[in-house]
Amino acid sequence: MSNKKMPLYQKIMKNIQDYIKNQGLEHGDVIPTEKALSEKYQVSRVTIRKAISRLIEKEILYSIKGSGTYVAFPKFEHNLFKLQGFTEEMQPYHDSIKNKVIEFRLIKPNEEIQEILNLNKEEKVYNIKRIRKLNGEVLIIENAYIPFELFPDLSVEAMTKSKYGYLKEKGYVIKKRVEEFIPRLPSEDTMEIFNIKSNTPLLELRAHSILSNDEIFEYSEVLYHPKKYKFKLELSR
Repeated sequence: MSNKKMPLYQKIMKNIQDYIKNQGLEHGDVIPTEKALSEKYQVSRVTIRKAISRLIEKEILYSIKGSGTYVAFPKFEHNLFKLQGFTEEMQPYHDSIKNKVIEFRLIKPNEEIQEILNLNKEEKVYNIKRIRKLNGEVLIIENAYIPFELFPDLSVEAMTKSKYGYLKEKGYVIKKRVEEFIPRLPSEDTMEIFNIKSNTPLLELRAHSILSNDEIFEYSEVLYHPKKYKFKLELSR
């Protein structure tokens, strides 16, 4: 049996987490200052600083220079091996989900999109840009291309809800989705929407989805908020 004692800073980490829970603090709420925590737990500010630093590393807290230390937004897991839409992924938070359509237009796509969707030069597509939110927080920016011929009655209203739910209502079954991730830096628009800096690295998901009849019904480019999402891979042998 080990007689090792838990380091003091780890005890303070637990105390701070208990404080957050007991006080009902939510993401974005400020925690007490180092001085106040030092007095509260009767330890040195060096110990408090180390505990806070570790909680920041664990993404439980985040710090803004000159402002304070705040409760971090919980990171959501995106399972790369599970075919599901954002609404399905966020089902436990269903009442707090909002899809904001910021662009909905009918266009003639460029050659790259035509090739991905197997379209001829005359066929048009919907170009739909959406911001996906949870509790008012932006999680995802989506830019999708959907063939007009497949869904001539597609509307803005439908796209404020679940895209996969719309497909199900139309009697379509999704067979698979082919994905690739591309590292990139944010554009000015993305910086503004995500409230991030120009040097913040992003992962862009580029995917095309295929129906049970092998018809490609969508190509999308999706950006995930780097501070609010993490990706999960579970491999076995």
